[in-house]
Amino acid sequence: MLEKISQKLIGYRVKAARDAAGWTQDQLTQELGLNDRQSISDIENGKRALKPEELLALSDLLDRDIEFFVDPFAVAGEAQFSWRTAPEVPEDSLDGFELKAGQWIGLLRWLRERQGGRASVLKRALRLSAQSSFEDAQDRAESLVAELDLGIIPAETLIDKIERELDIPVLFVDTVDAGEGQSISGATCHLEEMGVILINRNESEARRYYDLAHELFHALTWDAMQPDHRESNSIEERNKGKRIEQLANNFAAALLMPRISLTQLIDGNRRDDIPHLCEVAALLRVAPVALAWRLFNLKLISDDTRRNLCQEKQRPSVSGPPKRFSVAFVRMLHESLENGRLSARKAAKAMGLGLGGLTELFAQYDLPAPFEL
Repeated sequence: MLEKISQKLIGYRVKAARDAAGWTQDQLTQELGLNDRQSISDIENGKRALKPEELLALSDLLDRDIEFFVDPFAVAGEAQFSWRTAPEVPEDSLDGFELKAGQWIGLLRWLRERQGGRASVLKRALRLSAQSSFEDAQDRAESLVAELDLGIIPAETLIDKIERELDIPVLFVDTVDAGEGQSISGATCHLEEMGVILINRNESEARRYYDLAHELFHALTWDAMQPDHRESNSIEERNKGKRIEQLANNFAAALLMPRISLTQLIDGNRRDDIPHLCEVAALLRVAPVALAWRLFNLKLISDDTRRNLCQEKQRPSVSGPPKRFSVAFVRMLHESLENGRLSARKAAKAMGLGLGGLTELFAQYDLPAPFEL
């Protein structure tokens, strides 16, 4: 164990393990030989310290390793996820991936805290609610484009602005693949002290940016409109989702394709010119079908042009998938290893990599491994 874990975090994990086992507080009270249910309530709320013998007993009773309760990188019981995933991805695969992602996020939080990067006590949020209209969501997105100074091609600086201006880390990861391209697209993870966006780095460039904008909506509206744990990433089901998801879709479309950009990039005399519109879609890092619906909803193209543009395929990206995780994350990890704040084996375990895999990760960022294999 690297350090003492707060009773509050241990309490979260006790409750998570009890809930997963299907036990009530009364049952756990009886099995632990405590006098009353209030003791369990106090433990779960971090008001009462867990005695060593009680920790051992909990480990046996709830079938969890001791490390589950004292791991400094665990986020069990406190992290809330909302996943965009193909319906074909099995629930147990998603659960397993969530455990892995939780370790990355727990490590990220630990690194930020150790490097003086505590989150601001103030939180940025969109002024929207479940009663907001789709037009409201689009207007907020366009306002955010101006406020963050995203420019004519918002996708070009969006990741940097989300991380630096909104203090929301973005991690590009390899996710579960259920075959035939069916996978997890991304997620928003909500913790009390920060939100994190996960994006499948192996999906197409247009889909990555669309997912990023969509997840940004959830990160900025989590308290007002908490999303479901799982939603479909199917394009066919995009307009059949719950209202929150449709608001997120409207926000994402306007964020990546604001009207000011469309006005400047599209020749007014060529609004039915499909090759020209495909060039604009490529510039904006969106799929032709996404541009088609955006222009049609703004009444800038006819239904015939929309149908024709929807038939066009997205141009392949010339840049390839982004590197794993993020520059900020990998550099913080490297610095902690270099300064001896974290052991290589502990880091490799949290990352789900061997020492060789950790060396490869650092090499992707032109960093030497700060340890010997």
